[in-house]
Amino acid sequence: MNRKYIQAKQRVKRLKQFYIHLFLFLIVNIALLFRLLMLEKDESLNLFVWVVLNIMITWSIGILVHAWIVFKGKLIFSKEYEDKKIEELMREDKTY
Repeated sequence: MNRKYIQAKQRVKRLKQFYIHLFLFLIVNIALLFRLLMLEKDESLNLFVWVVLNIMITWSIGILVHAWIVFKGKLIFSKEYEDKKIEELMREDKTY
């Protein structure tokens, strides 16, 4: 197999792992937020609230680091992406 194919396959695998991670992050955080909103005002729950918020903040930082690694620091659309998209749109619409 050629090197480009292997690199592309690895990149797709990393993207897939990131999207699974992001999906789980969203589901768990929505559930945690819902649970926090359903809590009664009680002094004994302060530890629970602190732990949940700590998990959410730590995991948020983790997902940002994972995104940075997967997208190689290009979280906003890169110049290469813009060029490809322009070419694609020009092929679709021959009026340009």
